[in-house]
Amino acid sequence: MDSKIIKPILAVTLGGLLFGYDTGVINGALVFFKDALILTETEVGWAVGSALLGCLAGAAVAGFLSREFGRKKSLIISALLFIISAMGSAYSWDLTSLAIFRIIGGLGIGIASMLSPMYISEISPKNKRGAMVSMNQMAIVSGFLIVFLVNYFVGQGKSFEWNVEIGWRMMFAMEVIPAGLFFILLFWIPESPRWHVLKGNLPAAKKSLVSLRDTDEIAEAEVQSISESIKNETKSSISALKGLGFAVFIGIMLSIFQQLTGINAILYYGSKIFASLGNAAEDALFQNIMLAAINFIFTFIAIKYVDSWGRKPLLTVGALVMALSLTLLTYSIYTETFGILSVVALLSFVAAFAMSWGPVVWVLLSEIFPDNARDVAMSIAVASQWLFNYFVSQSFPMLMEEDSWFYQVSNGTFPYWIYAISCVIMMVFVIKFIPETKGKDLQDIRAMWAEK
Repeated sequence: MDSKIIKPILAVTLGGLLFGYDTGVINGALVFFKDALILTETEVGWAVGSALLGCLAGAAVAGFLSREFGRKKSLIISALLFIISAMGSAYSWDLTSLAIFRIIGGLGIGIASMLSPMYISEISPKNKRGAMVSMNQMAIVSGFLIVFLVNYFVGQGKSFEWNVEIGWRMMFAMEVIPAGLFFILLFWIPESPRWHVLKGNLPAAKKSLVSLRDTDEIAEAEVQSISESIKNETKSSISALKGLGFAVFIGIMLSIFQQLTGINAILYYGSKIFASLGNAAEDALFQNIMLAAINFIFTFIAIKYVDSWGRKPLLTVGALVMALSLTLLTYSIYTETFGILSVVALLSFVAAFAMSWGPVVWVLLSEIFPDNARDVAMSIAVASQWLFNYFVSQSFPMLMEEDSWFYQVSNGTFPYWIYAISCVIMMVFVIKFIPETKGKDLQDIRAMWAEK
């Protein structure tokens, strides 16, 4: 792939990396800021969940921001929010201040989680679009891996008292480095040519595409193709949703199912899950890093094969393997046969998610909506994703409380059964409803939904 397109894509994927870092940093820090700020378990839950509410709000407004101000300027806004959140969280003095700065960071995540894959899809050639958008998921899992390593090495060899006083603040503050780099690099990327065409500025669209394509002739032809497609559609983003009810339904369900796999409960509470499987605290922290590494490695499979195998096969196989892995994990927990079996089941689940429902959902969300509806439709789908992320992450610790009815009747397996059953339903849903979009021009997607 030409460096003309790789450079802006790598810059924009820093938004994905910050998405992963910001959502994962809480995993290592919560043990220490709980004591530093003298918080109850309920208050710790709010400290974790507050960011997700910010994500929901950010995703909800991202469509408006991107349509009015452009993809580039909206991403710059998200970068500023990341910087403010990192510094503010590091210097938080009580629960309220920490929650406020976590919400600000959540706003940045919500905006970047929608706009990074959308921007990448809008500047990528159709035959490489799946792989290019999957790079954003690679950045997300890289962010998780980096923050788990940061958390581990910041606290490694230090006393608990030092981590309570300083360590957890350093974990948050380190985010300023990638956030600052993201902010600077965004000034050097071109605006989305599709946004310029939506605004009727064809010369600016051609200028953007010239900086991304091999020749002026290719850029000119692509501008004309985008222009013809948009000319045949309504100018109103809300009105453009007419006739796209099924597409929006697909987007919402993909987002909901991605969360109902339980992946974020495992990523947020990974160290606690490993510890509950009979591992020592130190081993649990190390296995948390291994979990993030597996997530990182298997995302490469999606990047390599999403444009050749297609979207449906990866989603179908991924759902099947996740269902089997969660069933095995549930069995080991229920029968209390902990050990290597439990760890292998958990890691195989993460591997299956990383090669399928992690990156491929973002690929589909970025390409199934036509130009005039993409901003609003993606906002709806991504907002629903963050809403269910919040439900899953908040419900998991409650379902795992040892004195709760759910825990006692299932011996601590209740949430895993929910996730396993969801994976089976997801597999059926993909086979029956999801169209294959590999190799299609974005401007041809509207005709596909018209047929549906």
